[in-house]
Amino acid sequence: MIFILFQMSSVENVCIEESENEGYSENVYIMKVNNQLRELHTFLRDRTTRRSDFKFYADRLIRLTVEAALDQLPYIPCEVITPTGHCFEGLRHEKGTLCVSLMRGGEAMEKGIRECCR
Repeated sequence: MIFILFQMSSVENVCIEESENEGYSENVYIMKVNNQLRELHTFLRDRTTRRSDFKFYADRLIRLTVEAALDQLPYIPCEVITPTGHCFEGLRHEKGTLCVSLMRGGEAMEKGIRECCR
């Protein structure tokens, strides 16, 4: 099980250093805050954001969170032959992915998971 967190410092828009994250379990992954994430959080926290815009930006943030979680899964190397006959060294999930929706809050992430996983 992987937990994704965002941490933003309120002082000078500086991210909290990784050394300060030592108190978390090894199952917790803290996404590095970049300008894109900060902008999404800005729209979501602005009380003047329209409902349709809020939904759009929330879905976008959820998709980024799902992609970060998928990146933490174990992968194994594999080789495939391209349509041009060349060998490509890629990766595949080591195991299948199981997603369980938690009532209420977790249901908001279902669309993002479906968009990223078949």
